[in-house]
Amino acid sequence: MLRLALPTAVLLAPLGAALARGPSAGEGSGVVAIQAGTIHLVEDGRVLRDGATLLVEDGIVRAAGSSVEIPPHARVVDYGPDAVIIPGLVAANSGYGSPTASPRTADTGVRAVDNFDFFSSGYLVDLAGGVTSAYVAPARRRLIAGQGAVVKLAGESPQRRVLSESAAIHGAISAEARNAPGYWEPPVPATVDVGMGVEQKQLPRTTMGAILALRELLEIARGGEDDGEYGPRAAAGLRAMMEAGLPWRLGAITETEIRALVRVARSEKLPLVIEGGRDAGALAAELKEIGASVVVEVDFVPNAGGRDRGKAAGAVWPSHDTAAALAAAGVPFALATSDPVRTRDLRFCAGVASRGGLDPETALRSITLDAAVILGVGDRVGSLAEGKHADFAVLNGPPMSATSSVLATWVDGEVAWKSPSNEAVVLEVGELYLGDGSVLRPGQLLMREGRIIEVGQQVAHPIGAAVVRAPAAMPGMIDALGHLGLEGSSKLPSTNFPLKRIVEPGDRVDRRVARAGVTTVVLSPRGSSRTGAPVMAYKPAGCELEEMVIADPAALRLKWTERNRFDSGKSVSDLLKKVVEYDKKWKDYKAAMAEWTPPPPEPVEEKEEEKEEEKADEKKEEDEKDDKSKKKEEEEEDADPLTGVWEGDCPRLQLLLDGEKVSGSLRCPTQSHELVGVEGSYVDGALELCGIGDSGWVRISAKLEKKKGLVGEISSGGEAFPFEAQRTAKEYPRADRPERRRPPKVEKPKPPKGMPKEPGINDKLEPLRRAMRGEGAVVVEVDREDEILECVAAFEGAGIAPVLFGAAEAWRVADEIRGRVSGVLLSHTVLTHSAREGLQSLRNRYAQLADAGIRVAFHSAAEEGASELHLMAAYAVSQGMSPEGALRALTGDAAALMAICDRVGTLRAGLDADVILLDGPPLAPGTSVLRVWVNGEEVR
Repeated sequence: MLRLALPTAVLLAPLGAALARGPSAGEGSGVVAIQAGTIHLVEDGRVLRDGATLLVEDGIVRAAGSSVEIPPHARVVDYGPDAVIIPGLVAANSGYGSPTASPRTADTGVRAVDNFDFFSSGYLVDLAGGVTSAYVAPARRRLIAGQGAVVKLAGESPQRRVLSESAAIHGAISAEARNAPGYWEPPVPATVDVGMGVEQKQLPRTTMGAILALRELLEIARGGEDDGEYGPRAAAGLRAMMEAGLPWRLGAITETEIRALVRVARSEKLPLVIEGGRDAGALAAELKEIGASVVVEVDFVPNAGGRDRGKAAGAVWPSHDTAAALAAAGVPFALATSDPVRTRDLRFCAGVASRGGLDPETALRSITLDAAVILGVGDRVGSLAEGKHADFAVLNGPPMSATSSVLATWVDGEVAWKSPSNEAVVLEVGELYLGDGSVLRPGQLLMREGRIIEVGQQVAHPIGAAVVRAPAAMPGMIDALGHLGLEGSSKLPSTNFPLKRIVEPGDRVDRRVARAGVTTVVLSPRGSSRTGAPVMAYKPAGCELEEMVIADPAALRLKWTERNRFDSGKSVSDLLKKVVEYDKKWKDYKAAMAEWTPPPPEPVEEKEEEKEEEKADEKKEEDEKDDKSKKKEEEEEDADPLTGVWEGDCPRLQLLLDGEKVSGSLRCPTQSHELVGVEGSYVDGALELCGIGDSGWVRISAKLEKKKGLVGEISSGGEAFPFEAQRTAKEYPRADRPERRRPPKVEKPKPPKGMPKEPGINDKLEPLRRAMRGEGAVVVEVDREDEILECVAAFEGAGIAPVLFGAAEAWRVADEIRGRVSGVLLSHTVLTHSAREGLQSLRNRYAQLADAGIRVAFHSAAEEGASELHLMAAYAVSQGMSPEGALRALTGDAAALMAICDRVGTLRAGLDADVILLDGPPLAPGTSVLRVWVNGEEVR
């Protein structure tokens, strides 16, 4: 049954807006310039590379090239240099036809376009595969099923989406059409003489029967005698379609079926399109002779188990050489998915067909332009020629690569589908330097959600992943000792000071350093102390504080060498003795805890007298606590009677007392509309403050009285008025990030009797104890060879492998310290020589130690100067250092040296996704950083 025509209002509904996805959808017609690294025009095999533009106006391609002039009012959409644009795929076969066929074996009145649902959201699945146009069959399982159509899967209106209402006379002589049911039409009216009638058998039942029926249909369509066996509409409808020149699209699979159709087409001069065509390759020459085309269904069904073909001698096994044989003979063909497969797998099936020898260019053409030509719509879709519809797909890789996926699909110059946000990024590079000395050529890396997921020569490509290509990639560089973030400060913080307090996310200079390829900075103060200066490892391009900090502290910085050589190492040795004792206490505690057995729980039932005694004791303890707290408050009040917040009828003061000096702020609308900063003194109960307000100087004179609080006057501009204020808070308010505030102290429950006592945490010794466990580093400044040996021995006695800083004469004792130190941070003098021996004694100190099997690392000893770290390493290479060793010194060895190799330094699954892309070999002086990722986010 044919559906009624749709109402005009429904036909004009903006389906494109409903189907569209992405920011550029629904913005109306106009001029759009779409840019990508590669554009396959397909027409004449043309491919635009190294950046090209597709200019679209009102849904039509106006120009395509590498130097297209973009109008000033055009909307520009740039997919980047790694994106690939191809024409929208044309599905020469689809499952969108009506499942219900006509009851007659031949019915030309059934039109596919009348049964196509223009408002279904199911087409998004195929749009996601890059398919923009599809052939729709009127029905299946009939000799002549009706009129096929070609439609777009998205667009503004049904009228614009219909490319061809009558694209072909659709039918089949294959097995699918040889099971037509009998036809029965009861007479009207039914009488006793006539009866109810009987079911009439319908052709075909065999291939020969199908050919016989086909010839009979052709005869009656050309005016022969019609006995009505094929229905009242068959002859007239077939005659009209033949006069219109419609091709005969007939399903045929086996060589016998195809040969039979070839004979009919040759004798009857029919424009023939064979659908299915499994064995068409064997008859390629005959098909070429009669000008036939073939829609080759690729024999593969995804998302399904294997298909048993039988063990008989005549069993048919899969073969994928049909398309290649047709291409070699010059027979026009289109590749299509087999019937039950979604058309979104069209590119994959074209790849399967290439197993028979089909080249990628021909395979792409068979699912774009050649398919469109066979369907009769090649003048509008199938290629990106000027004047054609702007239907195309944007891919993240080569069209016929199995790992490429669709990023966006455009129909009529507007986005019809866009890949949902996918954090996955795949890097494809010619050389992938892993940071541990190994290189993959070529190499790929997959990162997602801030971590490296996979590294190899070929990795997974999640659907919708961004694929980026470059000549080379390496781990983010590590400044092994820098000052970025100190803002020029030379202050030396205490050993247990958390350096993350001085770091602010989003700093412009920090991000610029990161864009230069330095993704991790080991931040050290400018100097060291007797108990050690804290050292922090952080990422200057992080967006959140917790993401920025790798380890705080990451290391402790000490100084062995003193001005008085006799004092060298004394303070460090004393500190090492303390940490050994401290560590022993913890080891003894853990051993005691392992041997300790908790006492059995006390009985629940207690005597009434014991309960009363307990209550009395508890009350006594509470009273004592109250007395102590009151006494403490009084002592605190006497110690600092002024610091805090003071509030009265008008003024609100925030004061901080430091000795006799007072600073703070005043808020008083009668004196100033803005907050006034005040400074002054507090001596013998008298407070004197002044500050600048809207109208000039504001002065405060007051005395502290026990009951009234602050009593005095505020004067400004020659006027004064009295005030009184009471202290409402005893703490000076500070603006601080919540995450930096110390958590409230939680009282620990009393330990059971006999339980070993915990030694307690010593914040100043903990970094050294962590280094004993290999979880942190200790950086020690030492230069002379004798002191180096003493220093290394002292640390060895404490079970610590130190990082030697400076170490000018380390090369002299390289054999003695190998395996006993974590590494060496040399000064920035790469080449050195003896004054006596002259230039003949030139030595590359970095190369010497690296060749001796001792880790070295590069460091900037600067703030924004960290951006030159790459050139420091490149210079060391130019002076004889191994490029492999220098690269490790920038990455993996630097991370191991600072005990942060579990997060950064190498490209390994599970580590942070800190990666930099390069335009050449990592340590060539002319190599530049192209792009940088930190925690999987590109630094822009």
